[in-house]
Amino acid sequence: MPTMSHDEYLGMRRFPGLDGLRAIAATIVIFFHFAGPKFTWLSGWVGVYVFFVLSGFLITTLLLREQDRTGRISLGEFYLRRVFRILPPYLVILGGIIAFVLLRGEFLARDFPHALKYYLSFLNEFFPGSDGNGSDNFFSGSWTLGIEEKFYLFWPFLLVAVGIGAARRKFGLAIAAMAVLLVLVPVTTGGWVLDDSKTAIYRSSLHYFILLSGCLLAIVAHYRRSFAVLRPLTHPLAAVPIVAGFLLLHTNLDTLWNDTRQNVLLLVGYTGATMALLVVLLSPGPARWLLSTAPMRFVGERSYSLYLLQGPVHFAVIQAVPQLAEQRFLSALTVFVVDLAISDLIHRWVEQPMIRTGKRLIARRHARTGRKTAQPAAEEPRVEAAVG
Repeated sequence: MPTMSHDEYLGMRRFPGLDGLRAIAATIVIFFHFAGPKFTWLSGWVGVYVFFVLSGFLITTLLLREQDRTGRISLGEFYLRRVFRILPPYLVILGGIIAFVLLRGEFLARDFPHALKYYLSFLNEFFPGSDGNGSDNFFSGSWTLGIEEKFYLFWPFLLVAVGIGAARRKFGLAIAAMAVLLVLVPVTTGGWVLDDSKTAIYRSSLHYFILLSGCLLAIVAHYRRSFAVLRPLTHPLAAVPIVAGFLLLHTNLDTLWNDTRQNVLLLVGYTGATMALLVVLLSPGPARWLLSTAPMRFVGERSYSLYLLQGPVHFAVIQAVPQLAEQRFLSALTVFVVDLAISDLIHRWVEQPMIRTGKRLIARRHARTGRKTAQPAAEEPRVEAAVG
């Protein structure tokens, strides 16, 4: 049972195990929200941090491989891909929610005139309702999208700034940025100890630290010498302690959060465990196979809409079946099934067509300039960190 070579890693056109990880992260947050106190062990609220590490890793991998193929990073094409991937489902779901509350005469009562300024400018995490203290407008969970979009705005520029190649400079950039963001945690969060509050960190620099941890992993994996550090973790037997350790930490995180009060330290440790898990899921073995199965990929590919829709779907479900208003397993399962069905429609009729439109625009741009359209060397992320 050999370990994965660096050439094998660079030759991967897709990372199929990561679709399954998305599926799990999106599913546990729904069950955490709607299945009741018996399911707090799922620690669904930390699904967002899995997505943050994933997003940082995938975006940076794509940019580094583009730089290797073409000798440059096209910021214009990067943002064009992001616009056509993120905005269509986001705006369709937000528009559907607005139409829904208008029909119910609740547009003002749910504070949408105020909220839209935040949602349309991707300052979602600064909307007062996002911390659980405002009116329920079914979209406050989109605070993670605001963080993602600001990350996308700055990180590619920094990668371009350090130049082609320059492995040490890229590594140093990621480490330095993570150190600065960690130092800023008390300023942006209100302290190192957050007591029982999980919403207190919505505006914290810790989120960008976690995103950059995924970027750091991508940089380490991309270059041959640094990949040697990760290579022992790609052995199939290494998956056993890594997966077991991750599950042990994850299922006890809610208890540890409340009992130890070492909140920031816990999230930093959880981030490190997620990075190790990603290495396992990139490598051949049972864990990657399980998370690459068709059902896992089906849910994972639809998890962006799956998360954004959970609020309005839950409201519609309990309006149709009032008995499901009680938080229990059947309530969460019903929300998940209905949500997945609607997310599938959005995936087929909005998300995929708009992604193809973006690719056609890039191909036309290449045709005008005489450049050959290069195929991506790694999978495009199909979902942003829209889990919280």
